[in-house]
Amino acid sequence: MLTSEEALAEFDFANGAILPDRLTRQSHAHYLPIAEQLIQSYANSLGATRQRVHQRAESILEQLPDCPLRRMAALIKLLDDQSVYESDRGRKAAKLRKQVFQAAAKRHPLVSIPSGVFTSDQMRVKREIAQQLGQPWRTIERMLFSDVVDFHPLKAFSGYDSAASLLARYNVAQVQACLYRATRMTLWAKADLKAIVRIIKLSRLIHTIRKLDHHEYQFTLAGPASNLRSTRRYGVAMAKMIPSLLACEDWRIAASVSIGSGQKSLLLSLSSEDGFTSPNPKPDEFDSEIEADLMKKWNASPIEGWTMQRESELLVRHQKVFLPDFQLTHVSGRRVHLEIIGYWTPEYIAAKLKTLHEFAEEPIWLIVQKGKEQDLSSLPEPMLASIIWYKTKVSLQDLAERLQKSDS
Repeated sequence: MLTSEEALAEFDFANGAILPDRLTRQSHAHYLPIAEQLIQSYANSLGATRQRVHQRAESILEQLPDCPLRRMAALIKLLDDQSVYESDRGRKAAKLRKQVFQAAAKRHPLVSIPSGVFTSDQMRVKREIAQQLGQPWRTIERMLFSDVVDFHPLKAFSGYDSAASLLARYNVAQVQACLYRATRMTLWAKADLKAIVRIIKLSRLIHTIRKLDHHEYQFTLAGPASNLRSTRRYGVAMAKMIPSLLACEDWRIAASVSIGSGQKSLLLSLSSEDGFTSPNPKPDEFDSEIEADLMKKWNASPIEGWTMQRESELLVRHQKVFLPDFQLTHVSGRRVHLEIIGYWTPEYIAAKLKTLHEFAEEPIWLIVQKGKEQDLSSLPEPMLASIIWYKTKVSLQDLAERLQKSDS
């Protein structure tokens, strides 16, 4: 990610909005060949010092007439994020300097051209020191200040798939940098709910959840510059969730971002329709083959009068959330949640039972693999009575019979 020093945004005070810097195909098509040169330059610079790698990158970016210093620094930072520089482990450089300087001090002063009383030819002294240390002088010279960050050699570069990937990552990184001073973020979501809840929880962001109409949920997150906890670490956590969020569908956010001394704030708006490309893969549609098989069977032969949706309703009880695998909805409006439980560990089933007890009032039916009936004996009676057992794959006929039985 970028640092605040590499962040670039436009403040639209008339509309109360903050607009992160963004490179578009329409306005910045001339950046593509430059980005390709940058990637190639890094790939060809293995062994060169960080200082030299950056100098080469800067000379390439200077070809652009519309590349301010912050944009230049940001692109180099993103290239460095894909790089491995060899650091000085074990303080070898400091030890080597001590040996070299002690050996050279006896011949001080060193001169390029010996004359008069100044007889210590620096080239001859270097050869003697190299012989004494048992290494070529070129190697000694390269290692002499390798503990200085600028002199760290480039060891590896994983790069980007294409020039477009680098520019797309730049756009996402500028959005992330805007959130470092966010005081509040509201997120509205209709799809990929399990993934979004997981993203928020893994980010360890303080949040509240509210269900709205039309299967939409509102998540309110405390920001890094809020009175609750004004730390950069919290801000980085909020920014880190953006790439994963961009891989999801049907969501939008509005974040209040503090600017200047914090007396004013502007709104950062973003949605899944804004065309940003996530560097992260799209969340898996199904958690298991059992779920995928059931959905496939339903699509081929749906049960009359019912519709099935995948992870469409998030159950919320206080700050505890539960997203059943499927939701069945009857034409009458009646709903049934389906939760599939296959192979489990003792820890998994203990946590699952705790959750199911907390949501015992909800119409949750369990689809459970046979063989461990005893492990579920503590479930509330209505849940036990509604369990649909399966051996290897879920039978749609068993589900249809259970639905028919519940209607009677």
